[in-house]
Amino acid sequence: MDGLIAFGILLVIALPIITVVSFFMLIGTRRRLAVVEKRLIAIEQGGTERPPQPDIAMAARIETIAPSVSPPDESSAHAAEDVPAEPAPSQPSAPRRAPRESLEQKLGARWAVWVGGLALALGAIFLVRYSIDAGLIGPGIRVAFGAAFSLALLGAGEWLRRSPRVTAFSAIPAANIPGILTAAGTVGLFATVYAAYALYALIGPASAFILFAAIGLGTMAAAALHGPWLSGLGLVGAYATPLLVASRDPNLAILALYLIFVTASAFGLARIRGWRWLAIAASVGALGWGLLMLAGATGDAFVDAAYALAFLGLALVFLVVDVHRDDEAAEKPDWLASLVLAGAAALLVAGNAAHAYPTTSVIAALFGGAMMLAAAWRYDALALASGVAAALVVTLLFFWPAASQAAAEPTTYVVDSIAAYFPLPGTITFFANIAAIGAAGLIVTALARSRRRPEAGAFATAALICAATAGPLLIIAMTYLRISGFTANPVLAAMALALAALYGVLAARASSAERPDNATDMIATGLFAAGTVGAIAFALTMALDGGILTTAFALTSLGCAWVETKRPIAALRYAVLVMAVAVFGRIVWDPYVFDIRAGSAVYASILAGYGIPTLAFGGAAVLLRRRVTDRAALAAEAIALAMLALLVVFEIHAITFGGNLLADETRLGEQGLNTAAAFAFALGLTRLGRRDSNPVTAAGAVIARIIGLLNAVIALGFLLNPLVTGDPVAGSALLNEIVLAYWLPALLAGLLAMQPLPAGSGAVRRWLRLATGLVALGLAFGGVSLEIRFLYATSPDLTAGIISSAESYTYSAVWLVLGLLLLLGGLLFDVKAARLASAVVILIAVLKVFLLDMGNLEGIWRALSFMGLGLVLIGIGLLYQRLLFGGQRRTPPPVSDG
Repeated sequence: MDGLIAFGILLVIALPIITVVSFFMLIGTRRRLAVVEKRLIAIEQGGTERPPQPDIAMAARIETIAPSVSPPDESSAHAAEDVPAEPAPSQPSAPRRAPRESLEQKLGARWAVWVGGLALALGAIFLVRYSIDAGLIGPGIRVAFGAAFSLALLGAGEWLRRSPRVTAFSAIPAANIPGILTAAGTVGLFATVYAAYALYALIGPASAFILFAAIGLGTMAAAALHGPWLSGLGLVGAYATPLLVASRDPNLAILALYLIFVTASAFGLARIRGWRWLAIAASVGALGWGLLMLAGATGDAFVDAAYALAFLGLALVFLVVDVHRDDEAAEKPDWLASLVLAGAAALLVAGNAAHAYPTTSVIAALFGGAMMLAAAWRYDALALASGVAAALVVTLLFFWPAASQAAAEPTTYVVDSIAAYFPLPGTITFFANIAAIGAAGLIVTALARSRRRPEAGAFATAALICAATAGPLLIIAMTYLRISGFTANPVLAAMALALAALYGVLAARASSAERPDNATDMIATGLFAAGTVGAIAFALTMALDGGILTTAFALTSLGCAWVETKRPIAALRYAVLVMAVAVFGRIVWDPYVFDIRAGSAVYASILAGYGIPTLAFGGAAVLLRRRVTDRAALAAEAIALAMLALLVVFEIHAITFGGNLLADETRLGEQGLNTAAAFAFALGLTRLGRRDSNPVTAAGAVIARIIGLLNAVIALGFLLNPLVTGDPVAGSALLNEIVLAYWLPALLAGLLAMQPLPAGSGAVRRWLRLATGLVALGLAFGGVSLEIRFLYATSPDLTAGIISSAESYTYSAVWLVLGLLLLLGGLLFDVKAARLASAVVILIAVLKVFLLDMGNLEGIWRALSFMGLGLVLIGIGLLYQRLLFGGQRRTPPPVSDG
């Protein structure tokens, strides 16, 4: 009984739609018959009589406004047949430009008409306002006068349109006097009905709704006579009608039926007149109303599903079937129709989410996807509809709360003497069936199109096969998410392997059937091969877990690269790129790509989890670069470097905390080692970049350098500095956290700053080199100073205790030694930056001796401080004279005769 009721409701909804569609198809058929009749008359009369000229102007206007959606060859046939041939000129003349519109024409012919129409509307408003203020007439008379005035404007517009005297002066489309009057009358009628309903309560909601709808639809019908912009006014009024009429108990079924009727009328008018913009506006309005109905608290799943399917059917009839009936194998994609179908797909998914995935909404979404696949199979211009259908199924499964619905179902237990049997919940079964049907539909559509003639072009083939490979894989991924929650599932892994086998067979068949220099065949082979690799990767994902999964991805990419060297299939290179992106996403989602996170085995776990992928992606990059260095090779190389960096970071963290990766704190030694590792990476990549101009190594060197500089300044300079935090320093006198955190990074930063810049380096690289040198100097100076404090301190807390005279003298002496070492290094290796750094350190030591030691030191320490400073400064002068300027012979002064 419920089925009969549902069928009856669908029949009631379908009858008006069929009526509208038949009406506009009948109009189109009558136009074509009229054209054929005119041609036959012209043939019988020997071409002496011509069809009426207004049809020529109409066809030319249609062709100008929307050549992509006008009936094929109709306007061109009119123009070729009806326009009289002009005598051929003696010599070809330049094309004439349209005369530029003068200011007088703009003011007198265009703006005057618009201002006049506005004045009419304002005059009517002022007249009504005066009658209200003066109390001359009652509400009923006011409404009657408003309706009479609006109808008078409509009548005047129609009379002027038919008048031959006025028609001659209405050649400017933007200043069409009859159209302006008709628009003013339409606005007046809308205002009159609204006043009668909302202001004076003279009519009820039903009457107001009917009047508003009639005015809006009538305005769209009048647009066929007065111009396209009038149809926009009618469309806005028709879609705004339900908003203007309030109801305590809204009937969503009637509202949906009305909206479908308005959309069908707009689509039909857009198709007949070739107004593409009207079809876009109608689609936006219909989709917007669909979302508004879903947002209502009293929504009906059946009505919402029927509305979405009805809109999808109208879009397919008017925007696909009628447009592409004579050009089914068109190569140019129809973006408008594809976007409209995508909107319908979004409406179907939103309907499921709004109603918690009832069976009616799910079946409607599946049926909508089948309609899109049928359009993609039939019309190559709609090949993107297969991708829309794939996105529909994937999104539907992604938002489907299958696990929570299954948990809410009652559980049945059947226990026997051997084991207990737990039946699969009905929700999970329904979910799996929908996923299987969607995946099968995508694959069948692509295979069926490959057998149909004429053959599909490159674009259609790529779109269909992409949907048939990526779609099922993503469907399995959504099933893996919703049913298994990203835990190992051997059943889904077996399904993915079955998909891999299917794609492998299809790739082999496409490869054996390849024709020389046929791009379409190569596309099919490559995409099916990529699907095979992707299915294998998905199978590994669902069968394995943790670091093994990342390792499997990496080894799969290495296998793809090796196969690509044996058989150059471009899609395999993109498969490596996809694997690299997948591993990167996996790392961003959870960088712990290993199961063991504490204990003595964590070191080997990190080494396997990151070391094997590093080697695999590195090997894939080497293999891919043998043929060409493209994005796939660069991506493999980049992910290999990232994996290596993470390997070092995690090993340092494990060593710092004794194998406990779960520790959520950090230490000075850990960040010092991380800073040293960053500088070491930058140093190695910089040296590699000088031999091979690789953008990955160049970018990696810059990134590693910036990370090292930021960590050195922020973490080592302030956040973890033991003089700031007061944290104890671990270690012995010779090997402690200060040595690891300051001395080692300082050495590596200094070596990095001494590296020559590549040719053509910009200001950024020069500033980075200068910053690296300054940071190296700061780390070295801070390291030796903290080491002195650590040796003299009475406790691991460096902020405790006072600074003795011996400690203060040691600072001066060590700073001078550091300055001397920098000077010797700069002189021996001819590094000017090191000599300047030594000058800075020695200047600091000099200032300390004269400003601090003179007043603070006592006894022998003060004398030793100044004696040592003097000896060092004299020695520095000798060094400069001998080593730096010793090779320059002094020219003797000229001897004067006098």
